Amino acid sequence: MEKNPRNRDDFSRFLVHLTRDFEGSPALDNLVNMLDRCVIEARNPHCLFKYEFDRMNFTNKLKKSFNTVCFTEVPLHQIKNLTGEIKRQIKLKPYGLIFWKEDLFASGASPAVYINAIGTQLKQYLLDDFRKNFVEVRRYKDLTIENSDFHKELIQYYSLINIVTPKHDFMWEREWRYNGDFKFEITDLVGIIAEDKKVFWDKCKRGVGSRRVLKDLERIPIISPDWGYEELFEELALTIWNSSK
Repeated sequence: MEKNPRNRDDFSRFLVHLTRDFEGSPALDNLVNMLDRCVIEARNPHCLFKYEFDRMNFTNKLKKSFNTVCFTEVPLHQIKNLTGEIKRQIKLKPYGLIFWKEDLFASGASPAVYINAIGTQLKQYLLDDFRKNFVEVRRYKDLTIENSDFHKELIQYYSLINIVTPKHDFMWEREWRYNGDFKFEITDLVGIIAEDKKVFWDKCKRGVGSRRVLKDLERIPIISPDWGYEELFEELALTIWNSSK
């Protein structure tokens, strides 16, 4: 029987959303808040076209329709390379949520598209195409016109695109994006990333309001981004053993 090429061991089967400090709230607190609400908020656009929004007088609601939730398909034992000391504007922390890639793909997530436009007019072509498609659209309400489905699909498409330059190259992040807030169930989680399991649990007991959610979390492996395969396997085995008692 022919094997599914997606099951090759050089591809991760998981997608990880890593948290960060945001507006005075530490990354760990943000992680616990996501678990309490079962929502990852799409707070910002990350695409090439975000700089056009103000120039084209988009309303705030239309701007927010381009907001995405970001994930990475970097293998779990390499997550430390994203949370370490990296010279970048957004500082990711060693806290996050792990999902099955197949599930997120089925929900509408897609790989981010990074285009090499060095020595070409591709960047200008993409910007011109964006302006042409949204020249008569200023408000999200305008999407309710005859071509509403077309424009909503365009928003999802444009929200994935970035240009690679020598000073702006994040292809190594192996990024995926989901347009809009991402809602999930605790049972959708494959694992949780936290550098200190005890500190994580202490924070959950104070920050998660639902006993059912806390009970479900007991069945989820808590892994450190610094672990290798053997430590990951050990935590998985212990979680399975303890939850079966």
